[in-house]
Parts: sequence; C-alpha cells; structure tokens
Amino acid sequence: MKKFIISIILALVVLWFLKPFNIVILGSDARPWQPLKGSRSDSIMLINVNPLLAKIKIVSIPRDSYTPIDCEKNGKTDKITHALAFGGSACSVRALENMLNTKIQYHVLLRFEDVINITTLVGGVDIISNHTFTQDGQSFVKGKAYNIEGERALAYARHRKTDSDYKRGDRQKQIFSGLQAKVISPSGFSKIPSILAYCKEHMEIRFNPLRFISMLPAIAIHGSNYETFELEGDGKMMKGVWYFIPDQNSLKKIKKEFKVWI
Repeated sequence: MKKFIISIILALVVLWFLKPFNIVILGSDARPWQPLKGSRSDSIMLINVNPLLAKIKIVSIPRDSYTPIDCEKNGKTDKITHALAFGGSACSVRALENMLNTKIQYHVLLRFEDVINITTLVGGVDIISNHTFTQDGQSFVKGKAYNIEGERALAYARHRKTDSDYKRGDRQKQIFSGLQAKVISPSGFSKIPSILAYCKEHMEIRFNPLRFISMLPAIAIHGSNYETFELEGDGKMMKGVWYFIPDQNSLKKIKKEFKVWI
C-alpha cells in the first residue's frame, strides 16, 4: 500500500510538472518616483509553456485592446491597459483570462527601470532592429544588428509612434528572447543569482521556480526562437477615444493557441 501511495504521488507530481501553463509579463508605465498603484500596463506579453511538447509560445496584447474589465464599475468595457490602474495585477490577469478564455497561473509586474537595470546587468541583449526610428535620443536602423542595454534597450522596447503596436510587440519579444539567450549563455549563467536577487527585490513576481526547470527542454531545443503570434485588429475612435478592436478570427486563433488545462 505504501509503495502504491508513493507511486500515485509521484505520478501526480509528474503530471503537474508536465502540465502546460501561462505566465503574463506586465510592464507598468510608472516612473521611478511613482507608485505602482494607479499605473497602467504599457506592455502585456503572454507566454505559454508546454513542457511535454517542449514548446514556448509568445503573444503581445496591444495595450489599447477593447475588452470587459470586471474591476471597473459594472464591468465596463475599456482599454485593457486600464485594468492595472483599477485593480492591480490581479485585475489585469482576470481581464486577460476573460478576453482569451484561458487560465493564467503566473505573472510578473515590472517597471521601465527594471528593463534598464536587467539588460545592463546581463551585459546587453542582441537584437536586429525591425524599424528605423529615434526614441528618446536613441536611433535605430531597420535590419541592423545591435547589442543594447539600459536606456537604449528601453527606448527600443517602448517606441510605437512611427509604426504600430504590432512592431512594438515584436521589439519587446526581441528583448525577452535576447535576455533569455544571454542568461543561458556561458557568460550569463553566472549572473543568474544576481538577476534573481534583483527580480525578487524590485519586481512583483508570482511564479513557481520549479516551473522554470520545466521550461529548460524547450529552451535547450529552440534556444530563443520561440513561436510568436500576433493579435490582429483595427483602431477605432469611440466617443473621442482611440481603441484597438481585436479581429474575431485572430482572437479565436489566439484563444486556441494559449488555452491551458484548467
């Protein structure tokens, strides 16, 4: 009987370990001198991990996406960026879960300054610019490779004035992939303790470290070349306010790709 019970427990542990999960990274627009409370999410990146298939998927959700937000009065339909301001990360997670009809088990909430500090801490990330632009005095040329860190990395991740939220989302995915590639490199591996210590002190993190271990097969197989998706849609002015209206077919596809076992 004892061996049977142990076998059942081990089986449950393995099932949990192999179970797909979602984690959302929320980038607050709060400046260093401002509190997180009341800030908006400047970026929303959803990551789906399937340990059994060794696959990682990423989609950036436009901050102006028009969707119901249950922590606003009467569950008002609004820009998803406002969910963070009305109810913190918990409200943002619920709004995204309702929008995509899925479950999000984990989240990370960070500030602009965290992008600056983390990219500096790892010694910069490698990207290939997807657009020619200048942001906050930092210039980039489309198709040119750069190693960026600090304020320069933040400028690359935030720009959207001269192209679109789609391209902006791609740039943020590049930063994320670049960070991951740097961390698992020989030079970056030794910096993991410092990175974890920084994240623990400065970011709001709800994530089980064992889940990172379950991501390693996907990282080993694919490196930083994740499967990326784009939520398509159109901009629309309503009562003098600009919103992003998701295309229903595109939204349906994202729902299917990022569905996890409840």
